Amino acid sequence: MSDLPRLTLYGRFRFVDAEGKNLAPKSAKAQTLIALLATSDTGGRGRLWLQKRLWPRSDAEKASVSLRQALSEIRRCLGDARDLLTADRRAVNLAMSKITIEPSAPDAEFMEGVALIDGDHSVADWLARHRAPATTIAEAAVAIEATLRRPVIQFHTRGDQSSDLGLIEDIFVDSVARSMRETLSAEVRTSHSLDDTDNSFRVEVQAYRTDSATVGIRARVGHGKSGTLVWSGMTSTQLHGAPPVEDLEIVSLGNQLIDALAEAMTVTITESKEIRDANLLTRLAIRRIFCLRPEALSEADEMLSRAQKLGAGALSSAWRAQLRLIQHVERHENITEDLPEVARRLCIDAMEREPMNSMVLAAVANTRLVLDNDITACLELSRRSVSLNPANPLAWNSLATAKLYAGDIGEAHALAVRAQKISSGSPFGHWWDFGRCLTAALTGRRDEAIQLAEAAHAFSPEFRPPLRYLTALYAASDRPEDAHRMGQRLQKLEPDFSFERMANDDSYPISPLRWSGLLDSGKVMALHG
Repeated sequence: MSDLPRLTLYGRFRFVDAEGKNLAPKSAKAQTLIALLATSDTGGRGRLWLQKRLWPRSDAEKASVSLRQALSEIRRCLGDARDLLTADRRAVNLAMSKITIEPSAPDAEFMEGVALIDGDHSVADWLARHRAPATTIAEAAVAIEATLRRPVIQFHTRGDQSSDLGLIEDIFVDSVARSMRETLSAEVRTSHSLDDTDNSFRVEVQAYRTDSATVGIRARVGHGKSGTLVWSGMTSTQLHGAPPVEDLEIVSLGNQLIDALAEAMTVTITESKEIRDANLLTRLAIRRIFCLRPEALSEADEMLSRAQKLGAGALSSAWRAQLRLIQHVERHENITEDLPEVARRLCIDAMEREPMNSMVLAAVANTRLVLDNDITACLELSRRSVSLNPANPLAWNSLATAKLYAGDIGEAHALAVRAQKISSGSPFGHWWDFGRCLTAALTGRRDEAIQLAEAAHAFSPEFRPPLRYLTALYAASDRPEDAHRMGQRLQKLEPDFSFERMANDDSYPISPLRWSGLLDSGKVMALHG
């Protein structure tokens, strides 16, 4: 028999030491808290995450007090084994290596006797997920597979394959299909035959000439047998001899097409609550990641974790590492002390599974740079990402960041401009606008930085970084009323914000403004009064 304390989650909750002494708290909330920790990937959960799930109807202050009381109850019951539970101002952790979790017994219900807590549906879903019998899960999987086959994306070109226009169409389709295979759970086909079903998307691509020196591409997406129009777009560019493979307008059109398809597929999945598809869950999670709100990142992590359990590709691991990077930079309250190590393990997992996926390489490059300060690794990974898929804006953005930290600020700005232009029309446009804003600030382009931060804020009002930059840049530009207005908006999203902190705290996340000299601490401090 193990000499470690034993935790029983199936049947009646039990927590006993090696001699059989009871270590379990009496209250259902404290027991559920332990179970929530024990069923996490690492044994840790953020304090804010726990508060919102265990006391969803309480305000933040009262929920914080309730959590402290529950932790005190658990520590009292643990007695000499109190080191099994550790907590700081950000997270609570259970030492999983120092306990044994008993396997489930036949017909034993997970957390028997624990019911819905204060109407909290997150806890209810968690209980239901662990209580579902394996046979039920298997039956549900079969039903899901019957109702949702993998979407089929069929490309149809119009031009003569032996002509220069036919070649341009083929190159465009190859580029778009490559990006799709990296990011979407779909069967991508290139065919001239028509095979429309209820679950297919037909993409028509046509290259055309307006004159001898100009070529254009028109694309449209239809869905299902009815051919319902989902999206259409077109662009043109000047010819300079070779096919315009890397022309910014052409690449941008391809990325708009991919985003339109992804959004159409996501709408389908969000309208069908019972459907679980690993890669579409990943797409939904990415939408949450790009808004950077603490609660959205927690939701995204849960969705990516579910996607991994459903067999998602390496992209889910890479994005789980990326969101931890964001939590670290944004100093979210719910991050755990082992965040860097967890992020590193996720990067290793992603790289081992899909080392040739440009999205994976870009996400891992960003994580390695910020968490390990490894500029060389970031440069090598981002360069490979760009070479694998020059149409990937995240790859160019990653390379821009690497160049930035390597001190090549001018090239970093040029690369950030490219990333922004080829992602034109993206639902995540605010992300690329702000990436260019950052390098514009570092190269002393204050007016350009302000314009880009304003654009990012307009499209995502709760995205914090543009508000920080606008506050500082408006102050430096002798626009104190605008600066104060931005600071007030930031205060609502970031409770610990203050003008004094922005002016004097070197750890506050506006370091590029400090490096560039665009932060006027005196003018920011003047707003404090």
